[in-house]
Amino acid sequence: MFLTPGVRRQLAAAVTCSLCCLITELMVGWAAPSLKKLREPDSPVHLTRHQEAWVVNAMYYGNIVSPLPSGFLINLIGRKTTLLIVAVLPTMGWVLIYFSTSATMLMVARFLYGLWTGVIMTTLPIYTGEISEPHVRGVFGSFFQICNSVGSNLSFLVAPYVSIQTMAVLCGSVPIMFIILFSQCPESPYYYVMKKRPDAAARSLSWLRGGKPVSEELQVIQTSVANEEKRGSRCINLSVPATRKAFVIVVTMNILQRLSGISFMKAFSSVVMPRVGILSPDHCTIIMGVVWTVSSFICTALIDRAGRKPLLYASSLGIFVSMLWTSAWFYLNDKTDVDVSHLSWLPLAGVLVYGCTFSFGLGPITKLYPGEMFPSDVKGQAAALTVMIAAFSSSVSTGLAPILNENFGVYSNFLIFSLIGLINLLFTYFCVVETKGKSLQLIQAQLRGERLDEIRDSDASEKHA
Repeated sequence: MFLTPGVRRQLAAAVTCSLCCLITELMVGWAAPSLKKLREPDSPVHLTRHQEAWVVNAMYYGNIVSPLPSGFLINLIGRKTTLLIVAVLPTMGWVLIYFSTSATMLMVARFLYGLWTGVIMTTLPIYTGEISEPHVRGVFGSFFQICNSVGSNLSFLVAPYVSIQTMAVLCGSVPIMFIILFSQCPESPYYYVMKKRPDAAARSLSWLRGGKPVSEELQVIQTSVANEEKRGSRCINLSVPATRKAFVIVVTMNILQRLSGISFMKAFSSVVMPRVGILSPDHCTIIMGVVWTVSSFICTALIDRAGRKPLLYASSLGIFVSMLWTSAWFYLNDKTDVDVSHLSWLPLAGVLVYGCTFSFGLGPITKLYPGEMFPSDVKGQAAALTVMIAAFSSSVSTGLAPILNENFGVYSNFLIFSLIGLINLLFTYFCVVETKGKSLQLIQAQLRGERLDEIRDSDASEKHA
């Protein structure tokens, strides 16, 4: 990736908005070490196992509520303004955690974070997709996964060794930093075009392209938005084949991603992982976080070279195999008389392979696709519905985990995750569309089944504008 002035500015905007994922994952990763800490006798809050599940899932319930309103909000007041306004929610959440004296306060804090998460998961793929040139869009989209991994890793590294109050202060400062930095970034030029503000769109696009002439690219955006508006109102119409195809692909990928075990791992890893030699479950969780963070950079290096589908194939296969052997170890350890204590490293190895393959494939690409595949006129609503469905899938995954553990054993969760990996492998092969190096206009033409060579000239104009 050649760092032209325009790419550097797009990089700055993409990295800054990706801090939203860091903010979210600090709370997601907080659960694993903190639930264990809340079980200690001197904890200021004591939770039953049932209350623990409610605290974990409160975030996903908030995640279900907020996406649809945010889908309308980003088209009403803009992508940037929406993110800046709702950044107050995570700050309020950490304030509640700092002063928490009951399970209810923790649930409310997690619920507020869920509201924030629903908004940013709806908005970030759209904003990043709309400000980026095609040849760097995949790289910028992969920053979401990097920030996710860094956020979780910081929680795994810091939370076990500081008080809950200290963790709240440290994490509560990150949203404030985001507000200061992101206020300097431009609004999406697509939003300005949708609002019939061509001068503002030109200024935004000129900043993002490093001062290069943008008249041709702006014309492409205006034509694309005008054509999408002619095809119908700004409501999701699944009778339109292209919209239906995009919606099915994106939603199915999000469901499979959440059911593949990522929510379970982040919430319960420290309480289900066995001790591995001198390594406690907390140490295993920290190692897991470090490996996941490093592997996130693999996606950044490969996503615009290898393409989306090859990475999804490798990711799905890795999840299938790693979770299968992890399930087998827990089954033999918990349900049979076979002594597998000398193989206690196998679950850790399985989780590490899972996290590595998830982080360079299914994790980041699923977040990238909503911004690439939905038409701009319905992008907000379609992305919002996708996030709601994904959040519900996460709540199902984490909500069923204690039930499956009690009635069947821990192995049953990992077996399900393995099967999901296999299903995603087949779904990617038969249904997923490759978007590497294609403009947003070219992707829509592909979804409509149009002859791609008819619009390659306009695509080339956008790349060189």
